[in-house]
Amino acid sequence: MQQFSKKMTFISVVVILAACSSTPPASPDIHYAERYSVSTHGTATQIDADWWQAFSSPRLNELMQLAQQQSLDLLISTERVRQAELQMRIANASLFPSLTASASSGESRTRVDGQGSERGESSRASVGISYELDLWGGVAASRASAKAGYEATRYDQDAAMLSINAAIASGWFQWLALQERIATAHKNIAIAERVQAIVDARFRNGAATAADVAQQKTNLLTQRAALLPLELQARQTQSALAILLGKTPQEFVLAADNLLAITVPQIAPGTPADLVARRPDLAAREADLVAANANIQAARAALLPSIGLSANAGKTASELFALNPATQTSGWTISLAQTLFNGGRLVNQKRLSEARRAELILQYHKAILTALQEVDNALASADVSARQEISQQEIVINAERSLRLTEARYRAGTDDLLSLLDAQRSVFQAQDTLVQQRLSRLNAAVDLYKSLGGGWSLAKN
Repeated sequence: MQQFSKKMTFISVVVILAACSSTPPASPDIHYAERYSVSTHGTATQIDADWWQAFSSPRLNELMQLAQQQSLDLLISTERVRQAELQMRIANASLFPSLTASASSGESRTRVDGQGSERGESSRASVGISYELDLWGGVAASRASAKAGYEATRYDQDAAMLSINAAIASGWFQWLALQERIATAHKNIAIAERVQAIVDARFRNGAATAADVAQQKTNLLTQRAALLPLELQARQTQSALAILLGKTPQEFVLAADNLLAITVPQIAPGTPADLVARRPDLAAREADLVAANANIQAARAALLPSIGLSANAGKTASELFALNPATQTSGWTISLAQTLFNGGRLVNQKRLSEARRAELILQYHKAILTALQEVDNALASADVSARQEISQQEIVINAERSLRLTEARYRAGTDDLLSLLDAQRSVFQAQDTLVQQRLSRLNAAVDLYKSLGGGWSLAKN
């Protein structure tokens, strides 16, 4: 009895030491600034999960709703989550004992030279149960690793959904901008055609030269040629949106909207320290760290002896398919196994798990720094593009006024064709640049929503 007590004391000490060897996953040491580099107005507000509704575009809302139902990328990420959940269930099966049953029946013949043959029959049925004691926490660590892997996959799905929604919003705004630029190009072609008619009339009356006619004709053809790449890009953008929405490009049709009428939301980003809890991709990397730490625990446990319990019961009879009367057997076993030599495989497996965790800590650190950079870039882009659009609106107003005055002076014969062509090109460039500036503002808002997690929070998951 005393010897048994000593053994139990030894086992308890080993269990305590094994538990003490488990350390929580390390986190990167990051010194967060009090605010982002670009100052913003207003206090931090909770971003709505349906952040795209802040643009006040009903057609954009329809596209987002369609994506939730048919986007192949989202369906693929859903299947990955399902696979991770099944992996977690497989790991959780180690909580329960293993139960086996077997039955057999057969006959045998034995023949000795010079003698007759002997015939034997036998039937057997048995049931067994076995269970491995998780004294060192290896099985629990494997379950924890599978659970963390499942959570990481789920967070990756949320990150994928955020990226897809941002891509749809950016693609929609890009297509609208191209429609505006195409419309602007058509207007300027109409202006060029009107100027061409004026030049032709002046040439017939001897007030213009053939060089003036050829110069304006070249300008008109150049503007018509510039329209073709815009139409091609619009077609390609529409096809890309169709793929994101799970539609075939041939059947997909977009309804136009006014890009300049779409609301540009004002977004308060909060503090840099809040960012870690707002982005699903960072939560996924943190879950990877938890899984890596659990894998280290499992690798450490593999170095220690394994203890198993098993029990069995059965019946054996000497006749086919007859178990009554029969010989009954039962028993139980406790086993202890320890690997003495395997070429350092288990030790190196533990070291590999530790190296993997060290890598994940560095990757997590880099992911946080990259996320902070993305927010700063989006804030800077939103600030600069807003100021550029205000300036560009003034440029458009003055360019249009200059064109009207120059055209009137050319009709009156007090200005030359070169001045008129310059004024025409200035209007075209100013209007085209204004559309692109509004597109930049909208894309900056989308990038800011994306970099801030798009209303996602760890508490919701």
